[in-house]
Amino acid sequence: MNIAIVVLARDPLRAKTRLRRALAPARREALASAMLDDVLRSALATGWPVLVVTDARSVARSARAAGARALVLPARGTRDGARRGLRHVGRDGADAALVLAADLPLVRVSDLRRIAAAGRRAAIVIVPDRRRSGTNALYVRPPARLAPRFGRGSLAAHREAAGSDGRVLPIAGLGLDIDTPADLDSLRRAKRRAGPRTRAALALATGRAAGSRRSRA
Repeated sequence: MNIAIVVLARDPLRAKTRLRRALAPARREALASAMLDDVLRSALATGWPVLVVTDARSVARSARAAGARALVLPARGTRDGARRGLRHVGRDGADAALVLAADLPLVRVSDLRRIAAAGRRAAIVIVPDRRRSGTNALYVRPPARLAPRFGRGSLAAHREAAGSDGRVLPIAGLGLDIDTPADLDSLRRAKRRAGPRTRAALALATGRAAGSRRSRA
């Protein structure tokens, strides 16, 4: 079976605004870029074709340099990016597609293969976030089988749309996405399991924060 991975990546310059109280703008950009690099590294390690859907030409250039394809689109939200990414890989001949968020710092190749294995029995596999509200990964076979419903309450929306064709598959390594300061705290506690670029970005951010506190003392 031909499986393609679609990674949804927002421009790091505009990403992670809910972390503004925890990280300075440059640190937010660095963390967003690092998490994308680690997600892309795991995705490419599967040996499956990888398409990065983004609103940033800089991200597209980096993705292509790493060995992925890239599709640059105006920023119209995750749902639109997923829909167009699925359509793109479907036209290219993929039998199934795995849509991933770009802010999954604990992702492993084995997690992605586990989803594909579940997809042999279920046409739609939904991997929820740790709050069991959103969707952090979505497997669809064939890619046109389901219109993605990313956004608030997407787990319930995907379950309803999938019906009997769907399976919810919680995976610890994919449950943590980084949107809020509480998510960032969870990532810091789990940093040994994070990808190498994410660990480096965390170390830099933590060092800067500690230095700032010392200078104010």
